[in-house]
Amino acid sequence: MRCDIIIIVWNQIKITRRCLESVVNRTQADYRIILIDNGSDEETKVFLDDFINTNSQKAVLLRNKTNLGFLKAANQGLMKSEAKYVCLLNNDTVITKGWLKELMSVAEANEQLGILNPSSTTLGQKVVLRDIDKYASKIKRYQSEYIEMAQASGFCMFIKREVIDKIGVLDESYGMGYFEDTDYSYRAKEIGYKIARVKASYVYHQENVSFGRLERRDEAFMANRKIFEDRWGRPLRIFVEARDGLRGNEIKAFLDFANKANWFIISRRDRIEIDIKHSNVKFLTYGRQVYYIKVVFKILKRFKKRYNILIIRNESLRKILRRLKFIHKAEVLNFYEALKRIK
Repeated sequence: MRCDIIIIVWNQIKITRRCLESVVNRTQADYRIILIDNGSDEETKVFLDDFINTNSQKAVLLRNKTNLGFLKAANQGLMKSEAKYVCLLNNDTVITKGWLKELMSVAEANEQLGILNPSSTTLGQKVVLRDIDKYASKIKRYQSEYIEMAQASGFCMFIKREVIDKIGVLDESYGMGYFEDTDYSYRAKEIGYKIARVKASYVYHQENVSFGRLERRDEAFMANRKIFEDRWGRPLRIFVEARDGLRGNEIKAFLDFANKANWFIISRRDRIEIDIKHSNVKFLTYGRQVYYIKVVFKILKRFKKRYNILIIRNESLRKILRRLKFIHKAEVLNFYEALKRIK
């Protein structure tokens, strides 16, 4: 049972060396590295040739004369790969011991999972580089556990071969990148696969190293967002006032809607447990005496990424928020209306 690890390189010798050394020294599962030199300079070419010569049993090199962009290079790697599992790994990452073995183990044990991410700085598990090994050891207690996500992030995207066989490679309509990983996740979910973060696998990601060097990246981001939203729709941001918890049918409906990439912020009172585990669901916990004051303040102070829908259990609070719609701009619903709305 092997995993092909695809790493795309465009210069950046220092971070590429760090990434490759971490893979070679810390990966405890069967793997092969598919290195793609995406039109690098002469110094980087020599470095990659030396790496291949030293690791000829574990690595192969594909070389492009010019920089074809991330997506075309990634697809070259995906089409070259033959293993049961494939991992698109950014060269600005550093892996920890057990990272790949745990991803493979969770994938093997859960047939419905199609694409996985490890835990990472990118996904909210913030750790400074010098502490990643200590943190990786600490989270081993979560072995075999995962949390569902609406979409995977492309920094370290672990994909089952059967998914690639069914939906193909990345959509090159997204040009140099942005939203291609989310689009791929949606395509996998469309045919029944689930996406998840594996809790006991950890990969450090030094974000924005590659995209930070691209000119007009804001334009590329906006153009790709339009492609994505024209195809899949725009995700909603939903605030749920659930002071004393949620019922079973409500939990199921919210989870289903979160799996369609919509975001939920759920407020609750101290010591109230709500059994929802999903990366797109966040909780706010307030004390009994200040609960409603905090809820109103949270809703009204949100200006940049406004809520699209407010789901409010308390009737009096619902009436107040409907009167204040000229400020928060959101649709205000009771739970019955909300369950009909988000089906």
